[in-house]
Amino acid sequence: MTVRAESAGERPRAPGDGWYGRAPEAVAAAFDVDPAVGLSAARAAELLAAHGPNALPEEKRTPTWRRFLAQYRSYMQIVLLAAAVVSLLIREWTTAILLIVLTLLNAVVGLRQEGKAESAMNALQSMMKATARVRRDGTEAEIPAEQLVVGDIVLIAAGDQVGADGRIIEASALQIDESALTGESVPAGKDSGTLTGALPAPGDQTNMAFMNTPVTHGSG
Repeated sequence: MTVRAESAGERPRAPGDGWYGRAPEAVAAAFDVDPAVGLSAARAAELLAAHGPNALPEEKRTPTWRRFLAQYRSYMQIVLLAAAVVSLLIREWTTAILLIVLTLLNAVVGLRQEGKAESAMNALQSMMKATARVRRDGTEAEIPAEQLVVGDIVLIAAGDQVGADGRIIEASALQIDESALTGESVPAGKDSGTLTGALPAPGDQTNMAFMNTPVTHGSG
């Protein structure tokens, strides 16, 4: 499988000029790569520096003060604040102070719980870093999936997750579960044949593999 250039900004000029419509030899030639050898380590490093990592952009972290204020959207916090306001209006100073302190305590506890959940999620994600098998300098290597670059020769087999969108240039009984994209419960059969005609839907692109879809059978 050759990682296609669309993820790096190079797009076909017309629907019929998509990578699914090019022969495997033409795809390899477009990236100046020999499928039997793959990219050189130096060329891969250049492409990684030029286009950045093969990863979705991370969400911008919400400022702590906004997360703190969000704690006051709960029904209980609103009731306590309303009671505190009423207590202030009738000059029940002690009750008002206690209610305000209680809302602050609830907000701090809620904020700490969110922080712990976020830390646990980050730890889980770091343990589940995706990897990919590639052919570089004529040898196979396993690298973090985020280091895949356009033109990489990616090797996939049953049990793998597809590391990046790519054109399949060789396949052996290859099947990929694309239910997240198409809704089809049956894995899609894949091959290296060239498609013709108008732009097909993702489910009809039988010579393409898509990022984060699991390989259920065969290899490519």
